[in-house]
Amino acid sequence: MIQVDHVTLTFGKRTLFEDVQLKFVPGACYGLIGANGAGKSTFLKLLTKELDTTHGEIIIGKDERVSFLRQDHYAYDNKRVLDVVMMGNQELWDIIEAKNSLYSQTEFTDDDYMRMAELESSLVIMLNKMPHFYLIILELVLNIILYL
Repeated sequence: MIQVDHVTLTFGKRTLFEDVQLKFVPGACYGLIGANGAGKSTFLKLLTKELDTTHGEIIIGKDERVSFLRQDHYAYDNKRVLDVVMMGNQELWDIIEAKNSLYSQTEFTDDDYMRMAELESSLVIMLNKMPHFYLIILELVLNIILYL
């Protein structure tokens, strides 16, 4: 569970958020909508602890994480949709890139085979720990790609 506990954020004399309280519970899907400049990206920066709150705290469970992609409309133009989704989880993406790099080789050493096994094991462990909703998003993206 991720909990926003009495969070206030001010910039100078401007209060962007005041005494916000909410809980993100496992299994639920959330959307953040609002007008341009309303503070959506800023709120996400609070959740990822990229920004500190003025008051209150963001509580993230010890086995939970917040994954995100930076807002850059053109940064991912040459990437596959599935890859962009997985880039939101840096640890997962690092494992995938390392695997791809190893598997692109034409010759392998014993150390390469050991590293491949370690990466595959790490990937399975990560996927088993992922929240169910994240796996559903990956599955939906895969289905969209397969039908395009």
